[in-house]
Amino acid sequence: MRTLNNIIYNANCSRGAPVGRASIGEKPTNKRIYDCHVPMTADGAYDRGGAYWGIGKKLRVSYTKDLTYIHFYRNQ
Repeated sequence: MRTLNNIIYNANCSRGAPVGRASIGEKPTNKRIYDCHVPMTADGAYDRGGAYWGIGKKLRVSYTKDLTYIHFYRNQ
């Protein structure tokens, strides 16, 4: 299983889609930071796990393999 699948997990949408996802941790200086595009639905407003992000620039996530650091951001 790819690490991204653990970051973009299925959201609990029983009461509507959550807005975004939490960024966690401080950016480490002694670990490798990975960065990738977050896959979105066809309309571009939801990630594939069901969290709502709205429409805008491409959503990206930086993270460590152990998931102690996760940071979502949009390209500038």
